Parts: sequence; C-alpha cells; structure tokens
Amino acid sequence: MKRYISTQDREGYTQMLEIVSALGGSRLGYKWLITDVEAYPQDGGKYDELIENNSYIILSNAEFLNMLSECNFQWIWAVFSAIPEKISNEEILKYSLPYAAENEEIYKDDVAIIQHPLADIEIVAEDSSSVFIVSKDEQMAEKFKNLFPMSRTNY
Repeated sequence: MKRYISTQDREGYTQMLEIVSALGGSRLGYKWLITDVEAYPQDGGKYDELIENNSYIILSNAEFLNMLSECNFQWIWAVFSAIPEKISNEEILKYSLPYAAENEEIYKDDVAIIQHPLADIEIVAEDSSSVFIVSKDEQMAEKFKNLFPMSRTNY
C-alpha cells in the first residue's frame, strides 16, 4: 500500500477529472463511493442537489467521468473510494462511510490506510489545500505522483 500527499503542486485543489484521467480514466474498473462531501458545482443544480441531498453517492466509473466532464468543479472536502465494479451497492453500504474532516487516523505520518475495506484506492480532497491518495496498487499511486511531482509520502 502506498500513499502520496500533494500540498505544493497547485494553488487550489481538487479537480477530480484530472486525477481520475491520470489514473486511467475510462479504463478503470471501479465504482466510486463519494462521501464526506463539501462541493459547489456550477451546473445549475443537477449535481448540487445530488451532493446536497445525500450523505453518500455511488457512481459507476462512466457516470463519475460523465459528471466530471459536464461540470468539472472543485471538491472542497470529499473522500473518493474506488471499489471494484463487480461489488454490489448493498455490499458497499454494509460498512461505515469513509470521512476526512476531523479524522485524525488518516492524517498520521507513515500510516497508509484505506477506510473502506472493499476499496482499492482512496483519494481525499482536503479543504481545498491538498489532496492525497492511498492505493493498494503502487503503480496507481505512482501515476498520482507523476501528476503531482512535489507530492510526498508524509505531511
């Protein structure tokens, strides 16, 4: 398992389309569980209502990419858990929802944890100031590192 944190590569975070595209885009075989969200889409309400009215969102990779392509907004806070697409939504929801705000466990140095036990990748947008990835597949983590070359393994 590998973690990279980017705090110095951008002035503002997090544009998820860029990150998901760097990881593989439409070739990714995941569902995306999106939790602990603070974001303000500028799409006239469609995605704003989806985010505002739900404590979690589960999207197929294609749905997630479509949303990001239609309205590539900044995610202030959010946890994105990439879960193999073959796993049912019911199975995903048997576990606690991942969160970032005030979750001290995920911010400890030298600790690389993925909160959802079924997820292969976790991406956390942190208060517009940074983003980090934890991945079971080190090659995925390295793709993130290539996108954010100043990223490091600890805060």
